[in-house]
Amino acid sequence: EKKQDEYLRKSITAKYARYSENVLYNGNTRLNLNKVVDIICYLSNSSFVTNLYKVKLMKLMWYIDFLSYKLRNYTMTGLVYQALPMGAVPVGHDSLIHLKGVMYEEIEIGDGMAYRFCKSERTEYLFLSEEDKVIIDVVIRKLGKMSKDEIVTFMHKERAFQETAQREIILYHYAEFLQI
Repeated sequence: EKKQDEYLRKSITAKYARYSENVLYNGNTRLNLNKVVDIICYLSNSSFVTNLYKVKLMKLMWYIDFLSYKLRNYTMTGLVYQALPMGAVPVGHDSLIHLKGVMYEEIEIGDGMAYRFCKSERTEYLFLSEEDKVIIDVVIRKLGKMSKDEIVTFMHKERAFQETAQREIILYHYAEFLQI
């Protein structure tokens, strides 16, 4: 299991190699998968976040990184986000959810599968600073109770999403226009 997580991390890191030098893509931050896991666990453990499925999780991650960039000129995670039909999604999103420490269950919905994130056993978030938690809590208070459809609609109103072509990378300079 340890090797599986190690290989997964290497695979994700390899996908990010091409973005490592472009601060408008990575938000002035090197990819930090430990923080990604801590943020996912923090969100899944919050009583203010309801119905945390993959689509909603990816939007919350985007808002956390973009708000961090807006306030501090660097992101928390170094994730690079693409514009997809349902909103912003980090490169490697399918792999990120399989990192060790991320708890989810697969649920059949119609003809497909959905990923619902469960409370984590983690009670300490060693890779999150107090300042990080304040930013995450701002996003949680604003968006945590939204449904998937509500958060997707909210994101579609973002200038960053409206001005980025489908499948293209969303530049962090759009952080100054965030709705939150």
